[in-house]
Amino acid sequence: MGQLLLIIFFSISCIAGFAQKILTLTDSARIQLDSYTLLPDQGYSFEQVLTDTTLHFVRNDSIRPQQASAYWLKIKLANPSHYTQPYMLRVRPVLQNTLYYFNADSQTWVSTKAGIMVAADKSLKQGNLPFVLQGGGVINILYVKLDLKVLQTVGHALRPEITITSLAAADSRERVLWISWVVSITVLLLFFLHNLYIYYSFRDKAILYYLVAQLGAMVYITAYKHFFDLVFESRVFTFDLKADGWLYSYNYGSIFMHGSVLVMMYGFVQLTRSYLNTRQLLPRFDVALKYGLGSYMVASVLLIVINVSLFFVNDYSLLYENIVVLALAATMLCAGVVAYRRKQPAAGTFLVANVLPLGCIVAVSVYHVFVKLYEVETSLLPDMAVVSQALVFSVALVARMRLIQKELKNSEIEARQLAFDIREIQLKHQLIELENAQITADILHHKNDNKALQQKLETNQRELAANALYMVQKNKLLTDLQNQIKQINKQYPGDTIGGGLKEMQSALKSNLSLDEDWGKFKLHFEQVHPRFFDDLQTKHPSFTKNDIRLYAYFHMNLSTKEVAALMNIDPASVRQAKARLNKKMAI
Repeated sequence: MGQLLLIIFFSISCIAGFAQKILTLTDSARIQLDSYTLLPDQGYSFEQVLTDTTLHFVRNDSIRPQQASAYWLKIKLANPSHYTQPYMLRVRPVLQNTLYYFNADSQTWVSTKAGIMVAADKSLKQGNLPFVLQGGGVINILYVKLDLKVLQTVGHALRPEITITSLAAADSRERVLWISWVVSITVLLLFFLHNLYIYYSFRDKAILYYLVAQLGAMVYITAYKHFFDLVFESRVFTFDLKADGWLYSYNYGSIFMHGSVLVMMYGFVQLTRSYLNTRQLLPRFDVALKYGLGSYMVASVLLIVINVSLFFVNDYSLLYENIVVLALAATMLCAGVVAYRRKQPAAGTFLVANVLPLGCIVAVSVYHVFVKLYEVETSLLPDMAVVSQALVFSVALVARMRLIQKELKNSEIEARQLAFDIREIQLKHQLIELENAQITADILHHKNDNKALQQKLETNQRELAANALYMVQKNKLLTDLQNQIKQINKQYPGDTIGGGLKEMQSALKSNLSLDEDWGKFKLHFEQVHPRFFDDLQTKHPSFTKNDIRLYAYFHMNLSTKEVAALMNIDPASVRQAKARLNKKMAI
């Protein structure tokens, strides 16, 4: 008997396998369907699909984009309620899907189109197809045409993923998105404006980087919840299709998401470096944060370019990007801990203020890395991260402002002391100027005296030179007369004239050797060179009178011939005398 029951049950199951299962919706807000029939499109119109009984729908078949550019999907639903109820249908892949359902009120078939390739689809959740189920146990049949032209290069088969959500649940989800976004943006904007005023008051770089992070946070929250899809054209740059029907695309919202995370991380890292003064106080952390941020920024920009212009890599890079964000956040927390242990100013406040927001950032990264990468727009973790950062950082700003005010007060005291020192220096400068004026007057007075002395010196110098020249000319004249007398004596050797000439010759010779001219020369020389002869005699006591005369003549830069004329000797004798004089001076 038991074996018979098993055979009957197996037979019923086999028969049921050839017919499409009729699904009965429950009160659940969201249901994933696993029963459908599929028909490759051969250019059919909806009227043909609806009326042509020869068209064969295959139950739970897979989509093969290379075989057909479009597919028809047929779903049978039963509404347990006695009343008409609105729902949302979502079929993956959500490229360009057209839904046909029967409207009992108008007694006509109604169509609606949605998807990421549909320009008119400006909803937060692109691809949602609204429809109405008839109540009272009526079997509702839905037809969905899946346009897959852009997927014809995909070589693998995929199963469509069908999700039905009640309109009330979808509206509630959208209200949560709007409310959370409005609250987050309002809080961020208020704190941004407040801190913008503080920045213009103090011009502190830490506050500037905080403002940069807040701008990135506002863009991030908006992009995270897909609000940019409501503004910009629905354009897909690149995409990637998975075997389970999930289609990951890169559009304008993805660019804003990528760029906002980049701006936020730049603001957070630079804020940490500026607030903790890591360049001077924590050089190792500064190097790690500086080059870690630089590498992340370069990689992010490169990934944006690749995703926009070449092919979709976001699905593969997002994991590693979140790991890098996680590492940077951990490095900032460690820097705050080390700064607190080293008792840096306001480090404790910074650490407390950033534990919660950085912890939320870490939680978001961990959630993306280990739980789910996509379809997380309803998560409130990003809102908690950016809002908590805006709220608790106000505490750090208070401590920062107190520190800045203290530094300003100290700077004011130093400025007053510096002003006092400058005033003192100015008074000293004025006193020095007065003294310089007196000195200038004295110098001018002495300059006039020195000018008179200089004129007298020049007069003596000219008189000395003239005297020396006179002595040279006189001795030359006497020498010439003596030579002429010698010639006359030779011509008249025995004559009485010769006796008179000899007396004249003797007188001339004695006149050449007189010291009267030397005395006059010496007097003028000492007027030009005071104590010259006394100092020379003291320094060289072995000098004779002729040595002193010779030294004085050479001191005046007279030539050998001029010295020989003055001393009434031959130039050769002058050279010999000069050699002896140098020898004495050397000894």
